[in-house]
Amino acid sequence: MTPNLSFTHGDGAAISTISNSKSSKTTRWDDSPLTLAAKMGLHEFVERILTVCPQSAAYLDAEGMNVLQVAIKHGHEKIVDIIASMTSGNNPILPSWLLSAIEKKTKNTILHFAAAKEVDADQAFALQMQFELQWFERVKKLVPKDLEYSRNQNEKTAQELFTETHKEMVKSGKEQLTEVGKTCSSLVAAVVFASSFSIPGDKDSQNNPIFVHKIAFKVFSHAYVIGLSCASTALVLFLSLITSSYKEQDFRRALPTKYILANISFFLALVSLLLSFSCNIYLNIYGGRKADTQDITPMVCELVAFPAVCFILLLYRSSSFGIGTYLRRMLS
Repeated sequence: MTPNLSFTHGDGAAISTISNSKSSKTTRWDDSPLTLAAKMGLHEFVERILTVCPQSAAYLDAEGMNVLQVAIKHGHEKIVDIIASMTSGNNPILPSWLLSAIEKKTKNTILHFAAAKEVDADQAFALQMQFELQWFERVKKLVPKDLEYSRNQNEKTAQELFTETHKEMVKSGKEQLTEVGKTCSSLVAAVVFASSFSIPGDKDSQNNPIFVHKIAFKVFSHAYVIGLSCASTALVLFLSLITSSYKEQDFRRALPTKYILANISFFLALVSLLLSFSCNIYLNIYGGRKADTQDITPMVCELVAFPAVCFILLLYRSSSFGIGTYLRRMLS
C-alpha cells in the first residue's frame, strides 16, 4: 500500500528550492527527492519524508549512497542528528543497518565519508581543524565498533584517510596560530614594559602616596597589578603557541584552549591597564578631588570613543562603508 504523503506549504517551498537551486545544473536528477534534499541540507524536508515513509531510507542516489551517507559526505549535521535519533531508542523508526552500511564501489563506511569531507584549507580559519576533529568523532560514535578500523578499497582506515585529507589544514592552522603568537607576544611584551609609569601624586612626610586613601588610587593599584598579571599570562600562552608541536590531535583541545585563554588574558590586560591609566590621569589632573560631570565626560569619551568605533566596525566587517554606499541606499 502506498503511503499517503501529505505535504504542507513549507514542504512545497522546499521542493521549489530543490528545483530552483543554482546547483541544479550539476545535480543528477535521476536521484530521489530524499537524497537530493540530503545533499542540499534541507533537514525539515528529509525529516518529513523519513517520518511519513521510513522505507525511503533504502533509496540510493546515482552514486549508490543512501541518505545518511549523502548527509555525512556533505557535512549536514542536522540531517545526521535526525537520522541518528530515528535509529535509536526502544521503537526506532529507521533500521540500524544505515549506520553499518558500506558503499559497494569504494567500500567506504560512514566514518570514511566523514574523514573525506572536503574543506578548502586556504579559506579555513585557524581553529577549523578542531571542528573537523569533532565532526569525525561525532560520526565515530555512530559506527559499530567492529567497523571503526574497516579498510576501504584503497586499504585505508577512516583515521588514515582523515589524516591524509587534512594535512594541508593542519599546516594552514599551524601557520596562522604561529603568526598570531609571534605578533601578539611582541605586542604584549611592549605593553608590559611600556606600562611601568610612575605612581600618581607626591608622597607625604611618612613617604606614603598622598592619594593612598582615595578610591581612584585603590582602583588604580588593583587594576595595574591585574593588568600586569594578565599581560604576563598572555605572553606565556602566546609563546607556548609558537613552540607547540602542532600534531593533529593537538587541535582537538590543547591548541584551542591556549589560543582562547591567551586572547582572554590579552583582552583583560588591555582593559585593566586602560582603567589604571585612566585613574592615573584623573589623579594627576584633578588631584583626587571630586570632579564635576562636565569635567569627567570629555575624558571618558576620549578614552572609549576610538576603541568603541573599532569594535563596531569589526562586528560589521562584512558591510560596505562610505558615502557612495549610503547615497545608493537612500536613492533606492
